[in-house]
Amino acid sequence: MSAPPMLAQQICFDDVDVHARSLVGWQQTYDQLSAGHARTTLKHLTAERFQIFHETLDKRVVQRGAAPRSRLCLGLPSCSEAPGVFQGKRVGGESVTVLHGGQEFSVQSAEGMDLLGITMDVERLEAFAGREVTEAQLRQLSHSTRLNVAPHFVSGLRRQLETLMDAALAGDTQAEAPLEALALEAMLVLLDTALERGSERGANFAVSAYLVRRSQQLALDCLDEPLSVMDICQRLNVSRSTLQRSFQSVTGLRPVEYLRAVRLNAARRRLRRTCAGQFTVAEVASDLGFSHLGHFSGAYKALFGEHPSRTPRSMQRGARQAGLPPQAQWHLPS
Repeated sequence: MSAPPMLAQQICFDDVDVHARSLVGWQQTYDQLSAGHARTTLKHLTAERFQIFHETLDKRVVQRGAAPRSRLCLGLPSCSEAPGVFQGKRVGGESVTVLHGGQEFSVQSAEGMDLLGITMDVERLEAFAGREVTEAQLRQLSHSTRLNVAPHFVSGLRRQLETLMDAALAGDTQAEAPLEALALEAMLVLLDTALERGSERGANFAVSAYLVRRSQQLALDCLDEPLSVMDICQRLNVSRSTLQRSFQSVTGLRPVEYLRAVRLNAARRRLRRTCAGQFTVAEVASDLGFSHLGHFSGAYKALFGEHPSRTPRSMQRGARQAGLPPQAQWHLPS
């Protein structure tokens, strides 16, 4: 049986319990406590193995229910939110709430609640988290109800997740796998920050340079089906945080930025070495794994200062007509 398609919705309500029952996958009820006509908003991006949602309620509400099974659920409150009560403990802008699959919960939310949540398939998360944190920390996480993280960090992470969700709501038809990889990386960044181990874990510069070089080669070997950062971590058997620090140390860029630049440069070489009659800009973008032509064009212009349609093209025969393998003309030496 095929997986259900992703669902992206933004809905406004005038009843808090209708709002509660509209969040896919959650068994919960909301009771309104403060007086007046409710005005609430729910946005969510729901996929097979992850969910991102953002809810705002203008009334004080009691929330009761159980978390989705086989999921780890994190709640990121707005830093300006008045303190609420979660599982009997006060929480505010410095607390990220944690719910485990099937766990019952009780929340006294403050009036004007603004919460962004993310849930992730536990098996999927643990497969990657094992490279990020120790077994002792995983055990600690399994008993945690909240994580203490700096408010500015929570705000930044909220913006990243909201950008993903808003793009889906605007009709940006990205595939589920790359969206899941971004959501998974965001959750791992949060867990890694909250469970920081105090000791230095970064590799020396030579090892960092090696990881960057191997990552680049892996990216070049899979230009038509781009690897995510998590894919590269799996293949190199390193943690996301180690790869992140290696790239920052060697290149000054995040892995995703650097590897996108590698693919954009591959596209530029191909454009310059072929003529328009052999490969259109759209064909080049598609062949190199850019599924969204508008995103490709914008990223290309941001990097090279010109749209791909303005890049000078060759007047000679390209790889396809010469009978050479298509990647032969843009593959970098190791």
